[in-house]
Amino acid sequence: MIRCPRRLRFLTQSAAAAALAVTTSACQPTSNTGMSAQQAALVLGPSVQNATGLAGPFYDPDVDAVCTPPAGWKPDPLKKSASHTHQVWLSATGRTAFGVIHFSMPFPVGEDLALWGFIKQMKQTEGDARLLSRQDDPNLPGIRFVAEGGRYKIFANLIVRGFSGWAVYAGTLRNQPVEPAELDLAEVAREHTQVGNSGSAGK
Repeated sequence: MIRCPRRLRFLTQSAAAAALAVTTSACQPTSNTGMSAQQAALVLGPSVQNATGLAGPFYDPDVDAVCTPPAGWKPDPLKKSASHTHQVWLSATGRTAFGVIHFSMPFPVGEDLALWGFIKQMKQTEGDARLLSRQDDPNLPGIRFVAEGGRYKIFANLIVRGFSGWAVYAGTLRNQPVEPAELDLAEVAREHTQVGNSGSAGK
């Protein structure tokens, strides 16, 4: 929810809850207790070190992902429930966000069911939700999609692996002007994020 027009509260009650529409059990603990910045850099390879505007990669055990948020973007407090964790970083203008949602499931489901639950819950929470585009991408592997709700527009990668799933996204406020440079940077950060405690979701 938005507490100030210049601040984003991305997916606190919308897409984060949407990701949980297919989850009914508590999060399983991650098996990796942490990863050094050097190890994270090795996981992502030299390309991320050459990505202009990104902070150094680090393993975030809360969302079980190697993250590279835009440099200088501020993290919001971690949002957490029995079956999901959600970390978001906000730009200086508050109009753009980069976020990672990690959720667990009682049994493995495919990306299509996870996406269906995402959009269904987004509509229930925000009063409106439209799936603007959807594309399978074997390189993730997973689904790339763009969705628009009552307040937010998100550009997301949805990845499901066994009992776990992730939504990694760049997002904007619908009622605020889009900052193209910020959105570009958030999308670069999204593409450099590697989910799973091995940091090798696409391998």
